[in-house]
Amino acid sequence: MAQNARQGFACRGLTAAEVAERVRLGQVNRTPRTVVREYAQIVARNLLTWFNAMVAPAAIALFALGEIQGGIAVSGMAIINTVLGLVQEIRAKHHLDQLALLVEAKARVVRDGAERTIPASAVVLGDCILLAAGETVVADGPVLEARFLEIDEALLTGESDPVRRVPGDPLLSGSYCVAGEGAYRADKVGPEAFANRTSAEARHYRYVASPLTQVINRLVQILTFTALGLIALYALAYVLAGFPGNDDRQRDFARMAAATITSMVPQGMVLTATMAFTLGALVMSRRGAVVQRLSAVETMAAIDVVCTDKTGTLTTNHLRVEQIVALGTGRDAPSEDEARRLIGVFAATSLDRGNRNIQALNLALGNAPAEAHAEAMDQLPFKSQNRYSGVRLMDNGKARLLVLGAVEALRDRLEEAIPHLEEMVPELQHQGLRLLLFTEGPADVRLAEITALPDSVRLRPLCLVCLGDELRPEAGEVLEKLSSQGIDCKVLSGDNPQTVQGTVRHLNLPWAQDPVVSGDDLRLAENRDELIIQHSVFGRVSPEQKLAIVELLKRRGKHVAMIGDGVNDVLPIKRADLGIAMGAGSQATKTVAGLVLENNQFALLPQTLEEGRTIVRNLRRSAKLFLVKNVYSFILILVYYTGWLGLPFPYVPQQVTLLNWSVIGIPAFVIALSRERSTSATKPRFLREVGGFALRTGVLFGVAGIAIMLIAGYLHGHDPQEERWRWQQTMLLSVMILLGITALFRTLTDGESGQVRGDQRYRLIGIAAIPAYLIALYWNPGDFFEVMPLGYVEWGWVILVAGVTYAATLAGDRLVSPGEDAASAKQ
Repeated sequence: MAQNARQGFACRGLTAAEVAERVRLGQVNRTPRTVVREYAQIVARNLLTWFNAMVAPAAIALFALGEIQGGIAVSGMAIINTVLGLVQEIRAKHHLDQLALLVEAKARVVRDGAERTIPASAVVLGDCILLAAGETVVADGPVLEARFLEIDEALLTGESDPVRRVPGDPLLSGSYCVAGEGAYRADKVGPEAFANRTSAEARHYRYVASPLTQVINRLVQILTFTALGLIALYALAYVLAGFPGNDDRQRDFARMAAATITSMVPQGMVLTATMAFTLGALVMSRRGAVVQRLSAVETMAAIDVVCTDKTGTLTTNHLRVEQIVALGTGRDAPSEDEARRLIGVFAATSLDRGNRNIQALNLALGNAPAEAHAEAMDQLPFKSQNRYSGVRLMDNGKARLLVLGAVEALRDRLEEAIPHLEEMVPELQHQGLRLLLFTEGPADVRLAEITALPDSVRLRPLCLVCLGDELRPEAGEVLEKLSSQGIDCKVLSGDNPQTVQGTVRHLNLPWAQDPVVSGDDLRLAENRDELIIQHSVFGRVSPEQKLAIVELLKRRGKHVAMIGDGVNDVLPIKRADLGIAMGAGSQATKTVAGLVLENNQFALLPQTLEEGRTIVRNLRRSAKLFLVKNVYSFILILVYYTGWLGLPFPYVPQQVTLLNWSVIGIPAFVIALSRERSTSATKPRFLREVGGFALRTGVLFGVAGIAIMLIAGYLHGHDPQEERWRWQQTMLLSVMILLGITALFRTLTDGESGQVRGDQRYRLIGIAAIPAYLIALYWNPGDFFEVMPLGYVEWGWVILVAGVTYAATLAGDRLVSPGEDAASAKQ
């Protein structure tokens, strides 16, 4: 959509033909990337894995040596894992790319003399880009025109003070405008821009491994090297025993190597985690909570403190003028009508068109008459550091300096005290009204040369503007839900403390009645840290103080989410563990956030955090199933290798495949993708919780495996060796199938109380493994699984060993420390 360029800007911009030529030359504001390359990266990420790298040569060797069944089992597992990962990630990429377009950075450019709003990635070299408060700089280039333009470069340089920019000064992408307006030329776009990734790449699907996924990847690498070490030992033993030229030994070696890989490398755990996070982001984004960074899904699970701005977050930000109270005294004081006219003149000529206060004044007073009789000469735009703005203008031939700002910011500058003002302000603020003082100062002050009014400037009060804002209808319920989930809330507002108190006091929460801590209180406090920890509502705090609160909470071990909508929230949102922006907020805020509530629905927050907790909790459950198998497989393989007790190798490859799919892979996958809610924050202690469960369970399962193989050897001691080994492997597999079902049950049960803490339907997944295994055991077409049909005696021993082991694991669960499974049960 095009509209006339803002009055006063001289740049005509590029023509349509010039834009088309630059697009043809690739001089656009996005990094060079193609659809083919992006899909190729997905294919490579799913195909070129540690698991596939080990399975491929093992499968080829099995096929080459005539072990068709083993080759099919091993290669089939790798193919299914790879295809599932590819299909789901490609599907997620397509949907997330579409949803991310909703929050892509926008730019206002001048083309053919008209202003157009386009995606930041559509900016071309040489474009004339317009800039106003709250907008992000999307390309590098010089300022062409400036009207009191101030730029915040804190995200680039760490410098918190805004910088005044004039024509000729350079702008860097990634910074943002906090005051005034201007125009600049895009001299560096795409990969040449200083921080192009903060804008253009935000619209693309990007796979970034979350911390939990990185932990899982490290575990897989460790287990992979363990498997390689075991295979190296097999190779050494077989070489010493005359491996070359012996086909039988070569087949045994290939079968053992393949079984070791499939039993020791939990590749399905990586697939499950990746798919859970990706599909979780997709589910959230479809609801209106657009995930911009995949790692944000995991972060949601650990959040235990939510810091929130007030205006535009807890409130609707639909400001309205409730009343205007004339304050002038004496014979020369303007009447109420004159005060209203002057504030209308101020609002109509102010550069702060996007400011909600100015918008409310223009709506209530109208700006057409004011524009007809007034002409702005220079200005001091609003910024949170000053908390006021000023306009020097000619009003019907008379020079005037008009200043509008917070009562606290201007009260000390008044040329005379106004007793009734001090009486009115507390009462009005207690009603939750935002109060602005409208004043007039000496007309000889040159605003263009300063960034704040000198202390010597005295102001004459004209009127008090009372603005009303309403609490979001769902705000109370949202905060109550967060509190019920064990999540603390802190309100960080730039508004007057009494106004903040008047807004939140209607909430049915304990902290809503607590005294409000002001920014001055924080500045003067001897023990600022304790003041922050002990209180929940803060008013008249600066952006730097918001940032300090977030950083202190993080130092104290809290996992902090910051939600806001204005440019004064950019730094705390950037530094928080999870940055959340409102969809109607400034572009700069949405650029740095990991999550954007695109539909401006504050009510999505508890549901979204619950989604993250659910995903991480279910991943922990599924990871337990994978890692338990790795522990007992390692024990059984070591017992075989040492020759202790004369036991055979525990599995053949196709038996491992049957075990993996029946009681580990499919149940873990379904659990990880389930949507049963988790109601409290989940601490990031994956290795402690999952590792403890896997170690104690895996050791007991390993002992049970050794016992059942000894029993099978005793029962069939007079059978030929190969047949006896089959009986031992079959009874071992049967015990591990039953114990795998019990492990599934235990991941869904509170170790202390014995109560089911997960969806009982998931137990049916485990129970369904029994008939599936019986079919494989007794039908077993073509002897594919190389198992023996068990009789009553064998089943009796299998059930006895499994039952005793299950009882031992339950006893271990009840004895476990409260900080491990018992704590996770409450999550």
